[in-house]
Amino acid sequence: MESSYKSIKDYFDNLVDQSNFLNDFVGFFQREWANRTAAVTNKLASPNLTLFKYKLGFDGPEENTIAVRQIGFAIMFNKIDTANYEAQYNAIDLAEQLALKVISRIKYDNHNENHFLYNSFIKDSVEISPVELSASDFGVEVFFNLRNKQLLSVDPIDWKDIDQVCT
Repeated sequence: MESSYKSIKDYFDNLVDQSNFLNDFVGFFQREWANRTAAVTNKLASPNLTLFKYKLGFDGPEENTIAVRQIGFAIMFNKIDTANYEAQYNAIDLAEQLALKVISRIKYDNHNENHFLYNSFIKDSVEISPVELSASDFGVEVFFNLRNKQLLSVDPIDWKDIDQVCT
């Protein structure tokens, strides 16, 4: 099955809704993160999952194009006491544990033949690193790749000059 920017965003939004350990979600836009952390109402709740990277590339032989999507997300805790280093270390440690739960769910969905992630998750691509976004926001960032078939074919309806180009 094919993936897309929106299907990935919606998938993670739903993961947060279905989890018993994440309290909020932010999509790919940095301004959404900034607006939610600065908001007086509808403030970003901890822990949260924030998407921040989506990159699409292609691989495979000419006749069988494979889409390679690089995804980045973070599990973050907000408003950790800036003077309490132990609390900051604990937030990073807990964020790592929560990130592993999310990765485990992605791996689980990867084995479901009816799921759009079926057979696309590349476990060996997973990287998890501590992150400090400000003096009081701590967690981990997670990077991984998905690979699935991607049809790259020309539809004559899309092009005015296709009769002159493809004969």
